[in-house]
Amino acid sequence: MERILVGIDASHPSWESLLRALCLAQRIEARVAVLVVFEPGGRESEQGMAVLGRVGTEIESAKAAGAFVELYMAEGRHDREIIEAAGRLKTTLLVAPASGQDGQGGEREAGSLGRILGGVACRVELVSPRKHHERTKDGT
Repeated sequence: MERILVGIDASHPSWESLLRALCLAQRIEARVAVLVVFEPGGRESEQGMAVLGRVGTEIESAKAAGAFVELYMAEGRHDREIIEAAGRLKTTLLVAPASGQDGQGGEREAGSLGRILGGVACRVELVSPRKHHERTKDGT
């Protein structure tokens, strides 16, 4: 059985990655581990609670549709926690956000992604954020 891991950096959550992992799991009947990584002390912050709330909502929706999903939480560096969890959970597919898409923190994110790619022994699917285009009256 496929074991999917999706990591959520609580300071810069990638909702597209979470949704992709949950949808894929339903289609291929895989197990999903959702790892939310907080900065030290960030779990109790307002942002941390908001991230956990949204993750919980998405997980409950996926479970209602028949997916098997488990939630894990950690504090520390996102890349290190993902690498450690991928090995510990015997992950066969890591779903991760493509980095540097928004121009904010792109170098830092690219470095983190590079460390993750070099540190895991499983396939990786990179998810790009959706572009939000506004449509005009004529539909273009």
